[in-house]
Amino acid sequence: MRAFASVRAFASVMAVLSLAVLSLAACGDETPAGVAVVAPAPRCDPGPSPAAFAPGVDGPFERPDGWFGRVAEDPPLVDDAELTAHRARTAVMRGGPHDPWSPAIDTRGALADARRRLVSFAAELRTGVIVEQDPGAIAAAMVIVERAEPVDHGRLVVRQSQLHCTPAEAGFVRLPERDASFDRNACTTLHPGELVRVLARGDAGRWWLVDAGHTLGWVRPQGLSVRITDEERRAWRDADRLWALRDDVRTVGGVPLRMGVGLPVTAHGPGGFVVRVAGRNGPHDDRVDAAAAVSLGFAPLRRRAVLEAAFAQIGAPYGWGGRGGARDCSQFLRDTFAPFGVALPRHSSTQALAGLETVDVAGLDTATKLATIARLGERGLVLEYMPGHIMLDVGTRDGKRWSISAIAEFLVPCPGGVGDTVHRLDRVALADLELGRGTARGAFIDRITTLAVFGRSVAPDSPRASPGEPLGGLEPPTY
Repeated sequence: MRAFASVRAFASVMAVLSLAVLSLAACGDETPAGVAVVAPAPRCDPGPSPAAFAPGVDGPFERPDGWFGRVAEDPPLVDDAELTAHRARTAVMRGGPHDPWSPAIDTRGALADARRRLVSFAAELRTGVIVEQDPGAIAAAMVIVERAEPVDHGRLVVRQSQLHCTPAEAGFVRLPERDASFDRNACTTLHPGELVRVLARGDAGRWWLVDAGHTLGWVRPQGLSVRITDEERRAWRDADRLWALRDDVRTVGGVPLRMGVGLPVTAHGPGGFVVRVAGRNGPHDDRVDAAAAVSLGFAPLRRRAVLEAAFAQIGAPYGWGGRGGARDCSQFLRDTFAPFGVALPRHSSTQALAGLETVDVAGLDTATKLATIARLGERGLVLEYMPGHIMLDVGTRDGKRWSISAIAEFLVPCPGGVGDTVHRLDRVALADLELGRGTARGAFIDRITTLAVFGRSVAPDSPRASPGEPLGGLEPPTY
């Protein structure tokens, strides 16, 4: 009877909200419900074609030595005090990185957010925006949320785990494409060593609602440790940390240390570091060799160092919402900047507002935009945001301005100018800002609306955006 009552309550809520649309929260870079979606461009081929590189790029072009070989100096862009202040500002942004144990976070609010997500998904299902891969999954997930039992404790992520936006394994994909690569029920991926706050237990413990400090969502318990004590949680959170500067670092015991996660350090010497790692039964000691690409504490925020960390990930697979443990555009940047003391939000629209300086370039002509990016790039790092995608500026080469990002696909005009060909990159790659010129979506440079800048100084007359006001909510797949 309770299950039927929950379904009836869900239907009642949906009837009340039949004219209202709620945008999803913290659920990947997607389009809010109610926002018009551009129809797919005409194609001159049967479907998406795989591409090894973006136009004008090959293997040698993506090697860092061709970009950094002649750079003699790489001074820090900002000092520690400025980065500390920046972390404090982003922590109070709507959608910004935060302490899961903040007094503002509780089970009641988390479950309310979970219900809002499901109501929004159901509205999109009803209006034909999305389709369930498993019919009835949204209604079943609502029953799980309504029956969820409040809990409150900490656990550690033991293995790479998918964080779902709702307690459902099946995907919710957009119509008409039905492309399972863009599962809107995939929120992000959790790396080994992340500390999460468990706020609710659903479906007899088969699902846990967790706050990871960057994303709220549902995870299967198999990827988490046993419950840890408050003392262990505080020690894990407050310890000095060892950060990986590449994504292939492992402990002596074989535990992966992925970019974006710092492990607590208990001792270090000429031979390496003693670190705490997450095991199924809780934290325990392991070692990292001194020769590994790591930093004890935050590495200095230097332009070349950050770009080298980004280039080290070229070729890594793209994964919408962390699909398969891969990264999408915003998680790629969040994880790349984390070892340098920069706490970026999870989603591209809020990352665009999370610079030391935020510059609005929407409405500028192509030449002025390029000149602005070049000017800001001379004194720091520039994130380039366009609705649905965010990139890191690399610089000028061969007369073009280039960026690096985790990118799913791009368009090329068909021969004869009728329609576009969809090319799937599905990896971290270089692309120039003219990519897409002449297609239905347009060139990257013309679509860029906002720049987030981490530079040596902030021009007093530069336009700024107010912290805490995201540029839009959740956006369509990254292109």
